[in-house]
Amino acid sequence: MPEPTERSSEAPGPGSSPLPDPAPQQAQFEVIPLPGVLEQVLEHLDPGTRVTVTASPAQGLDATIGTAIALARAGRIAVPHLAGRMVPGARELEALLDRLGEEGIDQLFVIAGDAATPAGPYEGALALLEALDPARRGLSVGIGAHPEGHPFAEPGAALELLRRKAEHASYLATQMLFAPGPLVSWVGELRSAGIDLPVRPGIAAPASRSRLLRIGTRIGVGRSLRMLTAEGSGVRRLLGPGSWDPEPLLEELESAEAPGIVAPHVFTFNSLAETAAWWGRRSG
Repeated sequence: MPEPTERSSEAPGPGSSPLPDPAPQQAQFEVIPLPGVLEQVLEHLDPGTRVTVTASPAQGLDATIGTAIALARAGRIAVPHLAGRMVPGARELEALLDRLGEEGIDQLFVIAGDAATPAGPYEGALALLEALDPARRGLSVGIGAHPEGHPFAEPGAALELLRRKAEHASYLATQMLFAPGPLVSWVGELRSAGIDLPVRPGIAAPASRSRLLRIGTRIGVGRSLRMLTAEGSGVRRLLGPGSWDPEPLLEELESAEAPGIVAPHVFTFNSLAETAAWWGRRSG
């Protein structure tokens, strides 16, 4: 069932709250656990860099967890994605968390996932967040968000679902954005609804149009790519001649008056050399 149909059976404990985002002004870079990505990260991203590792049915959770552990051992701040629909059950979840904890990994990114059928009792991100209980476990947890519309819910239902997930989260990271207006307006709606988490805008790193489409289709982020075809999503900026350049978008966001927009969540599509060169230029 789509995530918006979830209903919580438990409420957070009195006074409980998850750990805050430990470094809201530090960008995080998303990678896909494909062969060779570890070597690319170690070559191009410095120790101490936040690196999130995606989870998809095509790769399996073992690839996500194994890559995250290898990155943590190499001095990067590893943030594995946990997809609720890929976790078989409570026992497996506990074993997974124990494994991560032994490696000092205390940051997660929780999503519903794209598996057609849930592997266990967690039909979406909210159910997994409730089972995780980040406040009790001392975890910092990011969750996904959809400024340009949730793919499975009407705006009111999507906002309510996000509010409930935010009770267990440390920050929001959005789907890929290609124009600033929808994000700025959406952040205002969040604040009016009492959701005050920091927001990391999802930014595609510099890449050719063909690479974005080829890699995205291959590793199962079709939902993000399909969002590009939505009206107002900035698709013309992406599909123009040449390569996507995120710099104008970041400059517009930095000048926007939207409290709580912090450092971005960068979709690298495993183009680590290009991503690192771009980020080094803008940070230098």
